[in-house]
Amino acid sequence: MKKLILVDDHKMLRKGISSYITENTDWTILAEAESLEEIPLIIKKIAPQKNDKIVAVVDIQIKGSSDYPFSGFEAVKLLAKAGVPSVIFSSHDTGALIERAMSAEVGAKGFVSKLSDEKMLLDAINTVAAGKTFVQPDLVASLMDMNSLLSVLTKREMQVVKLIQDGHANEEIAAKLQIKLTTLENYISVIYDKIGCRDRSSLLEKLR
Repeated sequence: MKKLILVDDHKMLRKGISSYITENTDWTILAEAESLEEIPLIIKKIAPQKNDKIVAVVDIQIKGSSDYPFSGFEAVKLLAKAGVPSVIFSSHDTGALIERAMSAEVGAKGFVSKLSDEKMLLDAINTVAAGKTFVQPDLVASLMDMNSLLSVLTKREMQVVKLIQDGHANEEIAAKLQIKLTTLENYISVIYDKIGCRDRSSLLEKLR
């Protein structure tokens, strides 16, 4: 059987997706969640259903740690470890977030904007279920622009940028990367020069 997991903290939106899916397709709803804390419970449900085709539809912003606004990414990681591919379905559809979602670190297999219709979401679900990746066609240009912007950065500089995006302070980033604070500050200065930013807030604004 083809089963969906819906992860979104808006109950009415989950209800709308569920109604469309069950009334118009051969997919059924396996489970729903509104918070990151519920994901391990859902993963336990998956274990006896290994022969089913399961895909998760996940919003970027769900209930989770107040220190990290994009808990949906953590949900995607947990589901991927359990063998469940995810389609991100979010109103946060900038190039930076698409790039992050589809990165090897997060591991989403699809990305669709909430501004699109149900058919677009269904296309993404079916594509991902077939073992392929899917990015909403009109979002591809912003993803390409972001990839072009970030292509000037080294691997280490990209690590710094991603930790900045996650909201970590400089001291935390230096500790995570096991480098001196002064070394990190040099990395950040170079990143600002390459991307054309003056400070952290302008960097984050450009990456939105």
